[in-house]
Amino acid sequence: MRGMKFLSVINIFAVFTALSLTLLSVPDADALVVDGLYVQEIAVADQGDAERLRAYQEGLTEVIIKVTGEERWLQNGDVSRALRDAQSYVQEVTYRTSSGGAAPQTFIRVIFDRALVDRMLTTAGIPVWDRNRPSVLLWLTVQGADGQRELLGSDSEHPVLALISEFSRKRGVPILLPLMDVEDRRNLPVDVAWSLDEQAIRNASARYGADSVLSGRVLQSPAGDLVGLWQFLFRERVETFDSVERDLAIYTNSALNRVTAHLATHFALARQASTQSDERVTLRVEGVDDVTAYVDLLAYLQTLSVVQSVAASLLDGTSLELDVQLSGSTYLFTEFLSLGRDLVPDQLPASDTSASVLHYRWVR
Repeated sequence: MRGMKFLSVINIFAVFTALSLTLLSVPDADALVVDGLYVQEIAVADQGDAERLRAYQEGLTEVIIKVTGEERWLQNGDVSRALRDAQSYVQEVTYRTSSGGAAPQTFIRVIFDRALVDRMLTTAGIPVWDRNRPSVLLWLTVQGADGQRELLGSDSEHPVLALISEFSRKRGVPILLPLMDVEDRRNLPVDVAWSLDEQAIRNASARYGADSVLSGRVLQSPAGDLVGLWQFLFRERVETFDSVERDLAIYTNSALNRVTAHLATHFALARQASTQSDERVTLRVEGVDDVTAYVDLLAYLQTLSVVQSVAASLLDGTSLELDVQLSGSTYLFTEFLSLGRDLVPDQLPASDTSASVLHYRWVR
């Protein structure tokens, strides 16, 4: 990802190759490619059949939640039947034993067949969420029982951050934390963050370039209740909702579940088995000035699950015209492009634009 700097403790290779996400703090956020969506590792008591079958069911449950973005789909009849027959969706199995702790622990690593899982979900009419995932920038202000407020950042030590990190890992959602450096503190003072001032939050978030912004405030009452208010900014949408809980994990996961469901619904690729809504689009790309850029452009487009095929129909200097066959709508295609920064809309004079051609510029 071009121009990305990681300022929290994270290895860049882990973002692309590990099977989990951690909290990120970046000055220029991008949508992230989340790998390992169809892989789960589960602790087992032994390598016997009963434990293995239990792990298959537990693992497939987690996979379905990750690739659909919503737990409610577990109640679907087709999904329930698939979970009872989870072994039929297994592609590969390996075991490992951890020697850490008081006693060795055995884990089973299960890779589920992506094609079979997606086909089951598609047949059930359930949207499948692509691995190109929108980022969520999180501004969270907490007030303790003593009345002191803190706007959390990547270096904070509040226990809620471990819960957010676990949610990010399990659900495949890139959650970003602000640096809380001098610029952040100047742009968004803690009392302004507490007030959930929409414009101030938008201004402070601009430097991060995240796809969406979740801001929240939570106070702990003397009785131990967690009382809070959340604001979710996505495109031009503003959604505000409150929450009252006694358990910090329930309080945190409730808000993150709501945001994740919204993003999954927006970006999920709904391949309805009985609906033919595929479209073909002409994509004209400027800035393709060498063979490497050409190869990289085609490879990038092929990573988008909304793209079925790409064929070059015209090459003119540094401009390339592509015929793109989609498994979905042109709108969905442009939404996927908006998640990345390698292709940006090209601003052309009105006389040069055509409703039938999408104009973009390659800037990798």
